[in-house]
Amino acid sequence: MMRSRQLLRSLLTSAGLFSAAACRPHGVQEPLPAIPVYEIAPTDSGRVSITRNPSRDPLAELSATRRVSLTANNADARTLLLWLAQQAGVSLVVAPDVSARVSVNFNDVSAYEAMRAIIAETGLSLLTSGLRSPWPPVVFFHLPVNVNEVNAEAIVARFGVSMEMAKWIVESRPKP
Repeated sequence: MMRSRQLLRSLLTSAGLFSAAACRPHGVQEPLPAIPVYEIAPTDSGRVSITRNPSRDPLAELSATRRVSLTANNADARTLLLWLAQQAGVSLVVAPDVSARVSVNFNDVSAYEAMRAIIAETGLSLLTSGLRSPWPPVVFFHLPVNVNEVNAEAIVARFGVSMEMAKWIVESRPKP
């Protein structure tokens, strides 16, 4: 019996099909599954090191209280994780090669618990950064551009339209 379960699990894993169905009923206090956490940090030599940090759990550090209910069958884990991160109010980058499919049924669970269940079930890990920017957040400001006065190249550079469109705008200007 145990051997057939292992075989079934390996078949499901190789096919990329996972199920994180019914993430803990509300009120049940079972511990959430552990997920591998790695930390990227600068070294004295100017390089960065990536080390496993089993004592840190960035998902538990989230102060998100948003609760979600979600049912999905054979859904893209990447899409679900990004949606859950948005619901939790956190910034999350998912590697482009994440291609696992999951079926989930979450009913009134916190967004971080749902993220943890999907990450654990698909065999993913978290990479956190110890790097902090020495600058405050940057806001870019572009001065206004009067499209009735600038040339086609400036219109392309400022607004990202095609050269044909920019030339049409310049040629369509009212003549003085």
